[in-house]
Amino acid sequence: MNKGLIIISSILITIAAIGGFFYLSKKNDPEMTFIKIKSSIDNKDLAAFNQLIDVDQVLNSVIDQYIDYSTKANNGELDISTGLIAFMRPSIISIIKEQIETSISQGQINIPKTVDGLSTEVLGLLTLAHGDGANFKGIKDQKIEGTQAELTLQIQLDGSDRVDDLIVKFRQKGDIWQIYDVKNLASLVESYVAVNGK
Repeated sequence: MNKGLIIISSILITIAAIGGFFYLSKKNDPEMTFIKIKSSIDNKDLAAFNQLIDVDQVLNSVIDQYIDYSTKANNGELDISTGLIAFMRPSIISIIKEQIETSISQGQINIPKTVDGLSTEVLGLLTLAHGDGANFKGIKDQKIEGTQAELTLQIQLDGSDRVDDLIVKFRQKGDIWQIYDVKNLASLVESYVAVNGK
């Protein structure tokens, strides 16, 4: 083997080692949770999915944020449809969890794009959750304090000139980071309504 090939081989081995070290150093960072979630869906592994996301807590937070958003949009008053969502919270969570379980057992998340009786805002959240029309622009901020972490993701909707922050909260459970809350959904809903109308 000539000197040139030895040097090139050494450089490639060094790059591979650095890449491997970088991967190992990042594999337990909160952002790796998203890769693991996709893997759990691809592998139809509901147990892994449930370890990575506290579905009950996230859904409760989403419902709370929607009720708050809708009440503010309605001049501080709770309208009938929002009141029903609040009243039917346990049933709504149960139905959504069942749909998630079915979707993961099929290896894909199928979220309806139209549902009779649901408002534009709720449909917007469902569409965004599916990833349709939402463009990931990067991570704006990452905070890790002990067993708690927070990532601020930047999302831009198709047709919008505004980039919104989506705050994802994690807690460390053993060797994984579990998503337990998603905040600032009202901003995304406002962008969705601005682009798609009421």
